[in-house]
Amino acid sequence: MSAHCKSALQTLERVRYFPRQLITADDMTLEQEYFRQKMRRHNRFLHGWGVVCGGIVEPAPDAEHPWQVRLCPSFVVAPQGDDIPVPEPVLYDLATGICDREPCQPWPCPPSASAAGARGRQEPIYLAIRHAECDSRPVRVHPLGCGCDESLCEYSRIRDDFELKVLCELPKSHVEAAAADGKWAGQLQDWGREGPPPVPACPGCPDEPWVVLARIRLPKEAGQPITAGMIDYFGRRVLYSANALRVMMLSL
Repeated sequence: MSAHCKSALQTLERVRYFPRQLITADDMTLEQEYFRQKMRRHNRFLHGWGVVCGGIVEPAPDAEHPWQVRLCPSFVVAPQGDDIPVPEPVLYDLATGICDREPCQPWPCPPSASAAGARGRQEPIYLAIRHAECDSRPVRVHPLGCGCDESLCEYSRIRDDFELKVLCELPKSHVEAAAADGKWAGQLQDWGREGPPPVPACPGCPDEPWVVLARIRLPKEAGQPITAGMIDYFGRRVLYSANALRVMMLSL
């Protein structure tokens, strides 16, 4: 089970402040983690996970990158409940797995070439996204005692970010979620004939962090560019927001 899901159904703890209390880094980290876990749990149990809006994948080939695509701005909720905003368009080369964004440190972005690229494959591949955290803004650390070493640095910020990757098959989490949706829909159809409305089971927390954005059928030739007809959204899990559902209801 993902580390982000360990406390999904467990009691959470937050810091209780009192006069003359000694606050440490562990206390402040626990305070952050309390609210982050509540947010993840809220997203997973009340909303679900998937692509909320945007996320259009379109071809963007050039002379050096014929298999390059563009991911348009989007908002995604990860299977573990993390928010994944994509504020600006991102270029991603399917052949090499390299994106046009500044890599995170120490997060390995772009991924290693052995797992990232799709060069040499003829079967459909899936472009997927996951939540990532990047250490940023290094600052000097004051030396201990009377030491004179001023070369020590620590990252002072953690930035929410994301990683793109090519998957060779639809993740198991997507298959299981689709089956659970179908089972729940069948139970709802029986509502009214067999008594009160059913109560759904608590959803599990997938180990896989990936959310599929699009399915892509690659060209047969390495130099042949990607076209719009090669991209579809089979396997994508859509998470309809409350506003989207309201618009759907008003249009009926």
